[in-house]
Amino acid sequence: MIVLVNQKSIGKNKRIKTVPLEYKDVPGNVYDLIEKTVRIMVDEFCKRAKSKEAPLSEEQIKDLSEIGRVSFGIIYNDKMPDVEEAIKTAVLAYRDGLVAIFINDELIEVRSEDPTPTEEELKNCRIELHENDTVTFVRLTMLAGRMW
Repeated sequence: MIVLVNQKSIGKNKRIKTVPLEYKDVPGNVYDLIEKTVRIMVDEFCKRAKSKEAPLSEEQIKDLSEIGRVSFGIIYNDKMPDVEEAIKTAVLAYRDGLVAIFINDELIEVRSEDPTPTEEELKNCRIELHENDTVTFVRLTMLAGRMW
C-alpha cells in the first residue's frame, strides 16, 4: 500500500514535498503507524549509506546554500542506526507530545486519562489508512522564554 508522507524541505523556502512510502502491511493503530514508518525510513537511510550516494541536483545545491552549508550527502559514519532504538525514540516522542500525527489533515488523538498515553493506549487507538492517504508528522517545538 502506498501512503503519501509530507516532508519539509531544507532551505529558506521550507517547501513541503510529498514522498510516497510503501507499507507492506496496513497500519491499524497509531503504534503500528509510527513503527512501520520508522522501519521504512531507517531502511531508506541504510540503503543511501551503503550506496555512498554523493551527487546533488541543482535544486538540492540551491536549498543547501540557502541554509549556509553545502555537503554532498555522503555519510562518513559507518555505524548503522538501531531500528528498535529508533522506534522506541519515535514512540516516546509521540507519547510525550513532541510529535503530532495528521491523516488527511485530521489530527490523530489518543484518548488517555493521563497526559502521556501508554504504549498499550497507542496500540488501542485505531486508525483507518487507505491507499494514497496523506500522513503528516509534525515535530512540535517548545518556545523558550518567560511570561511576566
